[in-house]
Amino acid sequence: MQATPDFLDTPVEQLPKIAAKRLEMLHKLDIYSVYDVISFFPREYEDWSSILPIDSLTDGSDGSFIAEVRQKPTLQRKGRLSILRAVLSDGSGTIRAVWFNQPYLQQKLEKGTSCFFRGRIRRDGRNFDVTNPVIEPEQKEDNLLIRPFYPMTKGLRQGVIRSLIEQVLPAAIPCIKEPLPPDIRREEKLCSAGFAYEKIHRPSSQEELEIARKRLIYEELFLVQGGLRWMKMHNRKDEHALCVTLAPDRKKILSSAIKHLPYTLTDDQKNACRDILQDIGREIPMNRLIQGDVGSGKTAVAAVSILACALDGKQSIFMAPTSILARQHFQTLSKFFEGTGISIALLLGSTKEAEKKRTREMLASGELLVLVGTHAVLSEKNEFSALALTITDEQHRFGVRQRSSFIMKDQMTPHTLVMSATPIPRTLALILYGDLDISIIRQIPAGRIPVETYTSTSADEERIHGIISRQIEQGRQVYYVCPVIEPVIDDEPVDNGLLSAVDLYNHLAQDIFPEYRIGLLHGGLRPTQKEKAMEQFVSGEVQILVSTTVVEVGVDNPNATLMIIENADRFGLSQLHQLRGRIGRGPHRSVCILKSDKIEGLAQKRLQTLCSTSNGFTIAEKDLELRGPGDFFGTRQHGIPELHIANLYRDTDILVRVGLALDRIFQEDPYLEHPASKDLVPAFLQRFGSELSHPSL
Repeated sequence: MQATPDFLDTPVEQLPKIAAKRLEMLHKLDIYSVYDVISFFPREYEDWSSILPIDSLTDGSDGSFIAEVRQKPTLQRKGRLSILRAVLSDGSGTIRAVWFNQPYLQQKLEKGTSCFFRGRIRRDGRNFDVTNPVIEPEQKEDNLLIRPFYPMTKGLRQGVIRSLIEQVLPAAIPCIKEPLPPDIRREEKLCSAGFAYEKIHRPSSQEELEIARKRLIYEELFLVQGGLRWMKMHNRKDEHALCVTLAPDRKKILSSAIKHLPYTLTDDQKNACRDILQDIGREIPMNRLIQGDVGSGKTAVAAVSILACALDGKQSIFMAPTSILARQHFQTLSKFFEGTGISIALLLGSTKEAEKKRTREMLASGELLVLVGTHAVLSEKNEFSALALTITDEQHRFGVRQRSSFIMKDQMTPHTLVMSATPIPRTLALILYGDLDISIIRQIPAGRIPVETYTSTSADEERIHGIISRQIEQGRQVYYVCPVIEPVIDDEPVDNGLLSAVDLYNHLAQDIFPEYRIGLLHGGLRPTQKEKAMEQFVSGEVQILVSTTVVEVGVDNPNATLMIIENADRFGLSQLHQLRGRIGRGPHRSVCILKSDKIEGLAQKRLQTLCSTSNGFTIAEKDLELRGPGDFFGTRQHGIPELHIANLYRDTDILVRVGLALDRIFQEDPYLEHPASKDLVPAFLQRFGSELSHPSL
């Protein structure tokens, strides 16, 4: 196989022995090119370098030993089950080996054959055996004593991936360019890229493995974080936004509106407002994330920002993920703008065509300054007179982050404000939002009553039903949240004990609370059905709402005071915290009950964390620690590459050092145009693929 300069970009289907079925499985693992093959790092390793005599193997250990097959193995079949047995010896002792459902190994285990074996050892009285040991020929020159194990998909074996890597690695290594500047490599004491890629797949010792791992973790965090920074600078280079500057009399109107809010802004809210007003006062388009906990007052910050734009005669758009939430924002802003003379309109997919036409005319003329709507706003052919600001609420619900291409007469780029109620640890935010500036609102406005949180089991069922009845009798409302919609997924029954929303709804409505009005909300419903279910709950027409996590992004219902979450151990901590944020929005005492029959171990530890704190950032840090970044937030939907080897919890210190190194690089060369930076942008593009070339990830 020839090492040409573009060899790393070679599609895997052009490699030998890649049939259609195998190609499909490789694609499931996100392997599309030779670069993807060598970047498909092992998930773990088995250390075969510690070879022990058989008589030194200990009970419960994963033992490695070399032994001879003493007699012809026996194969026994019981229906679909096969049991292969052999007796192994090395002179120091004898051990029995058994393999289940691996009859093909009988051909490898001829009497007198000597092999490497590794497996779980069991010593129990007179019994001394090893179950399902892995086998390797003893006389294999390139046999790896530290064996890599890769993430798999159904139908693909470890041997296929290992063989594929063996096939391409020798030709790929000479093609790997060095993306890290020499001074950084020296400062961090990092090995070369070629050495790292070779030894991460074929380490000869634990020391080599750690050297390779250190290098690749640093490189990955450098390329991902650096790529996002470059994109931010690159986007700003050729884009211009409208400046929002207020005359003294207009500043007085803004200050007066803030003073007349029904509550005093927290210091964090004031700081966020200051950040935004500074940003929109420049020609460089703002790209800012307002990250705040549930109930921290992000909407108030958005309202102040919109008012500032309107007072300068500039237009704003406020987008929400659902129609009902858009209506709520419209009502909130309309009240905030009372007496200012500022025009505001609501535009939804269901808005009548005549009204849409009138709204478009007012936007084009500049008569309409504030537009509130769902993402349907993006598909409308709206022309703006002076669009200065776009605000997206709960942006991760829109899928991959992307700025809207609004039609403007002067082709200016609007300032962008993204709001998220999902607290994210700073380390994860650096990756997820590397192309955004971040303002954090940690403080909760005074007067909000914390939600009390308790754990329970199925044994508490009757007691919980009693609590529900008392709440409803007092005029309150209840959320009941389930992890799945239906009791069957992909024609396979769901795990025993996993309660579905449909089953719970039928059970409550027919058997437990036939006298109450119960609603059902889940992602399988049509949008109009979901809207109706939420509207009925907000209006009080429905007393108990059975839902899946689709209710996580809901609306304020101050009358909802109780939430029961079934199979709570199936949710992430941050997701549970988001769900809990649906209650406690009024003046009444609110309670969240986490139901789970897993009453010990990690599951219980996670739930107790939620009971002990209402601080979303503390919970997010714990969630990242316990689950890791892969499951934390579904990073794929944010349009960033999945991390292959770095761990944002374990490698925080490396991420910080990477950040400092990138600070120096971008301070000296903001757009990476100097000769010393010539290899960085191609490296970013290769790491991100087509995602980075998108105008805004």
